[in-house]
Order: sequence, then structure tokens, then C-alpha cells
Amino acid sequence: MKSAILFAVSLLVSMALGEAMLRWVGYTPADFAARSANSWAEPHPQFGWTNRPGIVASNEAGNVPMTFWPNGQRASRSDLPHRGPRVDFVGDSITQGYGVADAETFVWQLGEKLPELAFENLGVGGYGTYQSLLRMRARAGDPPRVFVYGLFGDHRERNVASLSWVRSLFDAQGRNLVPPHALLQEGRLVEFAGGPIEPWPLEAQSVIVTELKRAWLRYELRGRRDFVRPTMEALFAEMAKTAAAAKATLVVLLLADASDWMVPALQRSGIVVADCRNPEFEREPSLRIGGVGHPTAERHALWAECVAPFVARAAVP
Repeated sequence: MKSAILFAVSLLVSMALGEAMLRWVGYTPADFAARSANSWAEPHPQFGWTNRPGIVASNEAGNVPMTFWPNGQRASRSDLPHRGPRVDFVGDSITQGYGVADAETFVWQLGEKLPELAFENLGVGGYGTYQSLLRMRARAGDPPRVFVYGLFGDHRERNVASLSWVRSLFDAQGRNLVPPHALLQEGRLVEFAGGPIEPWPLEAQSVIVTELKRAWLRYELRGRRDFVRPTMEALFAEMAKTAAAAKATLVVLLLADASDWMVPALQRSGIVVADCRNPEFEREPSLRIGGVGHPTAERHALWAECVAPFVARAAVP
């Protein structure tokens, strides 16, 4: 009995000393109150999250107001009736047009260049290839003539829920969020719904518990980068299959930071590739909001100019 008490006391003293040492060198417990979900986002049972309807201000330079319609779409045209073939855009915050005015997004600008077509902007900040595929599937009951997927290089990590990506995602309660994702395992695309990671007991009070949870998360998500390329290639094929089933043409718009291996992978799946990358533009601070943020209206105009002929040919064969 005495030895058990001595062990317990020794353990508590060691933990207290460890806690004090970790705090002394700069470690802090998890602070859930300091985390918050983006004001433009709201939870979604299938996609993980989506755009919150209404008008919200960007948190980048200029705090530009952004309009999201009741179905979560970014405003992409006026309310005038459009009777022409429909083009649905899926993708992340670049396609969404984060940080620029409604009429400055490349999707809206395309509507002005091609008024005979109807454009719907389903882009949502933080999405990757897999969540974009989910949006395509959700349109099966009312498919467009053309799907356009805006591909950004960061989608590689998002698709497989890499450690760095999960660490950057929080819900409204400040919990880390595992996004809907997929992994190519033994030649089969396995899909995961994702969801919030619940806090551990005392995580908000103890540095030791916080660091133990971080170690656990590193273990759980180990090796995810090994799945990046095969998973993305499988997702390209699934996107092509989904578009074909809807009797729609799929165009992939390469926006920025896309790997060169993606182009032949897309072409093998029979996907139209609109390569609108430009390393010079990607390095130009004047084409980023505040010099460091999302693309400016000028960059959106360049993308609209580049992708317009691809969309026109696909929509009106």
C-alpha cells in the first residue's frame, strides 16, 4: 500500500514538474476559445462545411463584402433569367472568389464574356478535389452541360486529410476538424466522412495532455503524403465518371501551383485541361490581395480570359 501511494505521489510530482517545465519553455494548453470557424462558413452533413447564405465581409485587406445565395452558392450573375446551357464551377476559395467583390470573380466575369450561358459558382473555401467531387455528385438530379473544377496545388494535401491540413481546420467550437477525404487503398478509392476531433479531458488546462493529443494525431495521420498522387489520380477518374454519367463535359482549370504530373493524369481520364497557370503571375505580389492574400480582381480577369474558350467549346459543341 505504501509503495502504491509513493508511486502515485511520485507520478503526480513528475507530471507537475513536467507541466511547469513545458510552460517555462513556451508550450501552452489548447485554447479552444481562441479558435473560431470562418464567418462565411457553416457546417454541412455531407460536404463538411459550405458557404453561409447572406453577405459577409472578407477578412483580407479591404474587407470586401461577399454575397452567398440561399443555397450556399457565391453570387455569380444578376437575377435576370438565363435560359442557355448551365456551367457549374466547383473548387476552393479561389473559385469561390474569396476577397474580391461578386462581380470581380472569374466566374461572374465569364458570365459577362459568355452571356448565352448560365454560370453557377459552387466554390467553397478549403475544398479539395474530393469535396469538389461531392458537389458534382450532388448535382446529379439536375446536371449542367459543363462542370469546371478549379484546381489549386494545395488540393493534394486536402484530399487525404494530411496532418498539416487537419491542424489548420477548426469548427465553431474550436475543435480540430478532419474534412471529408479519400485514400486509394489496395487499388480502391476509400471515402471518409470526417468530422470534429473531440477535446481530451483536461486538454484546455494541461500542456502535457495537449502535447499527448498532438502526438496521437501525428500517429493517426502518419504517412498521408504517400497517398497524395495515387489518390488524386483516382479522384480525377471518379470526376470524369461522374460527369459522363450526367452527360456533362468536365473541364479542369489549372489555377496555380499544380504539379506537372497532373496534366497527363487528367488527360488519361479523358478530361479537358485548361492550363491557366502562369508562374510569373503566381509570384507577382500586386496580383494578391494586400500583396500576400488571395488573388485580386486583376488575376481573376486573367483566368476568365484564359478559360473562356474552353468553356465555350464544351458548352456549345
